[in-house]
Parts: sequence; C-alpha cells; structure tokens
Amino acid sequence: MNNRTYLGRKFPALLKLLFFLFLLVSVSQLHAQDLNNLNSTDLTSIKVDGLTNEQVQAFIDRASSTGMTMEQLEAAALAKGMPYGEIVKLRTRIGNLKSSPGSSSRSSSSEIPDEITLSQKEDVFETSGTQKAEIFGRHLFNQKNLTFTPSRNIPTPKNYILGPGDEILIEIYGASQETYRLLISPEGRVKISNLAPILLNGLSIEDATVLLERRLSGIYSGMKGASPNTFAQISLGNLRSISVNIVGEVELPGTYTLSSFSTAFNALYLAGGPNNKGSFRKINIIRDNKVFRTVDLYDFLLGGISENNVRLQDQDIVFVSEYQARVSIEGEVKRPAVYEMAENETLNDLISFSGGFAENAFGDKLTIMRNTPTQKKILDINQSDFEHTVLLNGDGVFVGKLLDRYENKVSINGAVYREGDYELTEGMCLMDLIEKAEGLREDTYLPMASLYRLQDNLKIKIIPVDLEALINGNMEDIPLQREDVLNISSVFDLEEEYTVQINGELQSPGRFQYYDNMTVAELIRLAGGLKESASLARLEIARRIKDNEAEESKNQIAEIFSFHLSENLSISNEGNSFKLEPYDIVFVRRSPGYETQQIARIEGEVAFPGEYSRINKNERISDLIARAGGLSPEAYPEGATLYRKIEMDEQTRQRILEQLEKSFTDKLEPTTENILQEQAIGIDLPSILSKPGSEYDLLLKDGDRLKIPVELQTVRLTGALLYPVTVKYDKGMRLSGYVSKAGGYMDNAQKNKAYVLYANGTVDRTKSLMWIKDYPAIEPGAEIIVPLKPEREKLSPQAAISMSSAIASMALVLVTLVGVF
Repeated sequence: MNNRTYLGRKFPALLKLLFFLFLLVSVSQLHAQDLNNLNSTDLTSIKVDGLTNEQVQAFIDRASSTGMTMEQLEAAALAKGMPYGEIVKLRTRIGNLKSSPGSSSRSSSSEIPDEITLSQKEDVFETSGTQKAEIFGRHLFNQKNLTFTPSRNIPTPKNYILGPGDEILIEIYGASQETYRLLISPEGRVKISNLAPILLNGLSIEDATVLLERRLSGIYSGMKGASPNTFAQISLGNLRSISVNIVGEVELPGTYTLSSFSTAFNALYLAGGPNNKGSFRKINIIRDNKVFRTVDLYDFLLGGISENNVRLQDQDIVFVSEYQARVSIEGEVKRPAVYEMAENETLNDLISFSGGFAENAFGDKLTIMRNTPTQKKILDINQSDFEHTVLLNGDGVFVGKLLDRYENKVSINGAVYREGDYELTEGMCLMDLIEKAEGLREDTYLPMASLYRLQDNLKIKIIPVDLEALINGNMEDIPLQREDVLNISSVFDLEEEYTVQINGELQSPGRFQYYDNMTVAELIRLAGGLKESASLARLEIARRIKDNEAEESKNQIAEIFSFHLSENLSISNEGNSFKLEPYDIVFVRRSPGYETQQIARIEGEVAFPGEYSRINKNERISDLIARAGGLSPEAYPEGATLYRKIEMDEQTRQRILEQLEKSFTDKLEPTTENILQEQAIGIDLPSILSKPGSEYDLLLKDGDRLKIPVELQTVRLTGALLYPVTVKYDKGMRLSGYVSKAGGYMDNAQKNKAYVLYANGTVDRTKSLMWIKDYPAIEPGAEIIVPLKPEREKLSPQAAISMSSAIASMALVLVTLVGVF
C-alpha cells in the first residue's frame, strides 16, 4: 500500500486542512506546481486550539478542491516547521467534529472517506462457552486521551541519527554572537556562509556537534586555543519526517509518515493496534531486512516496562504477526479477559496476567473448558498443578466463588454477654460455647434454651436445652457440630411490655414504661409534673380486671381508686405513694376552682374603649358599658353590634367563602370575610340600657367584641344592581327609592329576595303576601343587598326536542278529551 492510498483512508481531512492553513498565512491557490511558494512559508506559529469548529469545516470544504497530493501537503507542512503536536491536535479536532451529533461531511465520499472509529469496534474473543470477553490490551488503542505522541520537550538524545529534513540550530555566543538555522538537504549536507558544505547525514547528534564546532572554528578564531572566548551551542530544531511501513495483522496497515522521534508504540497507535487476529506478544521491528527488535506489549501493559519501545528510523517495517494462542479467564479474578499466551506459559502465568484471585475466589481448584478435534471437554486443575499446566489455544478458565458456609463455625445468641460466631474446636460442647460468650446474663430464662442444628439433609432440627440442669450438672453436656446455633432467651423476651398511662392536667401526659414498685408520684414526675390547673382534691386510677382462671365474662370491667394529692408530690401522701400495676391509667382532673382570665373588648363611642377582663360568669353587656364609662354623646346605640368568636374548620370556611362570592357581584372585602372568624349578633342596645339584666342584655363570653358606632348618615347598596353605590340616608325613603339611586335592578336580580343588613348586625327581608310586597324599613348605616338569580342549565337540543314532543303529545290528548266530552 503506497502513501497516497493510506493517507486517503486515514488522514484526508487532516492534510487538506493543512493545505487551507497555508492559505491563512497568505499562500493563495496552491496547486501541485506551486510547491516553491509553499516552501517559503513559515508554519511554526500555527496554533490549532485557536480555530473554531466552523473554521475547521470550512477548511475541509476548501481543501477538497486542491490538486496537491497528500504526500506533498504533509511533506511541505513538516518542512516548514508545522509542529508534530499541532498535527495530532488537528487530527483530534477533525475526529471530534465528524463524530459529534449533527455533523456531516459536505465533500463526496471519494474525496474524504469516513475514518474508522476504533472505539466502536467490538473486540471480543469467543470462549468455549457462549459468553464473550474483551481481548486484553485492545483498550490501549481505543483510549481517546492516550495518543503516544512523542514529546519534543526533552533534550536531544546524543545517539539521535541525523538525516535529510532535520533542522540544526547553532547559537554562537561569547566574543561573537550569531544564530544559524540549518536544514539538512536531501543530499545530507548543511551550508554555512564562508564554509564548504558539511555532510551530516548518518551522524549522531553528538558526532555532528564535534564536526560543526571544528568547522566553525575556521570562521570564529575565538573558539580555538587553550582559553577560547567564543562558544557554540548546537541542538535540533524542527525534526524531519520518516516513512514507516506497518504491516501484518493491524487495523489499518500502510505506509505512515511520522516524526523522527516516533517509536514503535506511536506507529502501532496510529495504525489502530493489532486487529482481532493480531499478536500483542510478537511485534517485530524490521530494519535493513533483519529483525532488529521484537516488542512484547504485555511488558508495558502489565509491568509498565517500555524498554523495547525503540525509536523508529526511515524505512523501518513494523510487522504484527498472527497470535498463536489465546485463552480466556472468567469468574473471581481481578481482571477477567482474553489473554494471549506465549510458548510454554502456564496457568500460573495466566492468573498473574489477570491480576490474581479476587477476595472471594475459590483458588484451590480451577476449571478449564478445552476444545478437542471432535468436541469439548472439562479439566479440573488442582492448585499444586497450576505451574505445570500449559494452556492451549481456545481454553477457557473459570474461577469459582467460595461457598457461603463455614467449616468450623458455631453461634450463640440471646442472653449472654458476647453474642456472635465462634470457632468450633475439637470436643467443644455447650458449656464451652457459653464460656466463650463470657457467661449468661442475669436475665437469662433458665428453664429452656434451643439448639438449632443443621442436619445432613439441610433441614434444621431443634434440640431443647434445660440450662438450669446443665449448669447444675444434672444434664449431660451436648457436643457441638458445625453450624450449630444456641438461642438463649431473656425473661423479658417472654413477657409483655408493661406500660402505664396518665392523662389530664399535666405538662406531658402520655404512655410510659412500667417499672416494679412504681408510684403515682413517680409517674407524675415522668409526665413533667402537674399543671397549675390540676385538681389536688381527687385523683382517679383505673385498673384492669384480670382473672386468668375465669370461665365466663363478668359485668365489671375496671377497678377505680380515688385519692387526694399533695402539691409537692410527697410520698407520705397516700395518693402519691400508691403503687401502680401494669396498664393502670391515671386521670388528673381540672380543678373546678381554676379559671383563666376571659377578655371582652368594647370599641367605638364609649368613654374608655379597650379590653376588659370578665369579673364573673354573670357579667352582661350593660355591665361592660358601665365599666367603660358609658356611651359618648356621639354614640349611635341602634347600630351597636356584638361580635362573638366562632369555631370553624378550614374546609367549611372555604365552602362558605365560595357561596358568598356567588351571592355578591363585587369581590369580598376583608371586613366581609371576617364573618368567618366572628359571628355578628344583632342586639337592641337601647332596650339593654333601659332594662339592664333583661332578656335583651346578653351574658358576655370570652373573646366577645362590642362595637358602638357614631350615627351613620349613609346607606350602602350592593348585589345585583346596575351601579352598586353608597348614598346619603334619607329619612322616610323606602327601599325602592334607594334602589333607584343605584340605577335599578339588573336583569338577573332576585327582587323579592332583597334584604337589609342593619348596623347592629340584624337582618330583615322583603315579605310577600299575594301580589303585595312588604319591604323592610331603612335606617342609617344599613346595607341593602340584592342577590342574583341562580344560573339555570341550558337545555341541549336533544332535551328541547324531547320536551317539544312531550308538549305536542299532551296537547293531542287534551284535544281528544275535549272532543269526547
């Protein structure tokens, strides 16, 4: 395969991109015949990282139109100083652009064929079973972040052999100063002014340095003598490219143009590495028709040794032969995969390649599945034979897991000081196991323990153990077997969990654990103590009726005890020292002589508005007004209203709000919404003040709010009116007159349902007797409310037709009846 064939497959977009880069540095319309112009261009400053994806795609499109060959483009780029690292970056950028979602090549497939994406290949080796495993080492050549690009940031090796295309940098310093950049010609020479051409081809950099210093001393006399004052620093500049052939079982065989610093690993990576048939253990570097070095990639992959990673020379051949033997190893190893085995390598070597056994591996015996000329067979290999077992091509090795069981484990659980698993020793019995667990706890239930034993058929049987008889020597000790489990119960395990409960006037009432000898005083202490409201006069204790010998139910279901308490919970008090039993319930009542302050509020036109604490349960509205200093001259007693707190859950509150919103045309104001927290109670304050203590004079409750307004001079109109408004009160004007001032009724107004809400919270509605309507009287501060008619569901066409048919049928019946009569 020649250069052009390879480059057309592997680097078409890259080299055409290089061509367009030349255009960026002012080289225009390059063709095959324009190489002289290209050779005058310096590409050492090209930075691929500064290019956008759009520029890269544009470069590819533009480069496809050039007539230059791929060899010419690459050679020209390297000759003009394009760093090899930048070429690698370009390759990566192009690969990423082509593999990104939505990307497409706008050139024809014949111009820029698709590159092979090695990471998308399925590199597997079919073992003797149906499972497929990865070929060890293939991942090395599928890593996007691993390129083996040769580093140029290293000192020039002294044994580096110079050749055509290498650049020599000479720095003259001291008494004279000069810089030379010399490119070795195709004939292998460099030219320095005033000196004859110097042949450097085939010399090491070390030998070339000696030769150049000797020739330069003919120009710079200061370099001669015992005390020179002029010196020369000689190093490599841009490197030449070399041509290397990669053949055999590789993914992309062909001729590659590489940096002269490139090694065998660089070449293999560019060629995609060994293919499915290629060997990782025998890669020959052929130089001058002889095998110069054989590379075993396992030295690097398994040991990190790169001793055989030799630097390539021009016209070297990298030959990857076919593999000789591959075997797979699966199961409990650290790195299961398919491995290539060299001649005479054994099962021990394979285990070493796989990283060794995993922590749960059964390493005493391995299974090998082997192909014979006619069928398959299984081999069981003991550990002692690992180092002598030579593996054959196609072998599959399986490493099993340890069994999830113990060969010498016994266990003890329950009322001992150290529960757990213990080693079963020869002649070990029950008492030995109890001693290993540091003995029985004080709460041990001695009459019975249970020994669970795994039988040969894997069924478990229970052996009852009388611990008391065992300890006293009245029972023969029981020898233990593997997987025996001794369960020892605590007396608490066999008892119900006893509790007691205390309710009522306590800081933290609730249910508490019962203790022997527990008193009422201790339970009150656990409940945080008595509240201030607790009654000391009577404490009640309810006790369960327990008669386990009874044969029929009884009428009595609880026994009640009553006691007097002492405030300091003194145990000398009979009630405090009363001994509780399990499941007792203690009730601490609220003292009938304990009352918290209850507040009533008076607002508006009184001498001293504000909050007042109720003095007694018989305090009335008239008493509150008297304590507030009486009404002011501006008070309007007819409009006085009492507001009383109501209890309502949130769901009910929201439902009432929705109903109110439907009844009013305007949005509810916050004051209207307050009716859901307070209930307005209409009162007749003039009658209350004229007859204190009468039926009109209501008893106060906690949270009551009495509001006494000034005389209002307006009337508010709301609801189904054309223009809801507040108007001046006009004595003697009837409801219809006020409605007229609001523009009259809306079409959907319920006129006969209009009602009046008076300033004191009472309501009066319109009454009808036949066609005569009795409208409520209007007073200052009143609100006239006209509700809307409820919306009626419109008849569907089908319902209308049905109704028409029914009416027509009824009419026909009536006509028939009239005719009959």
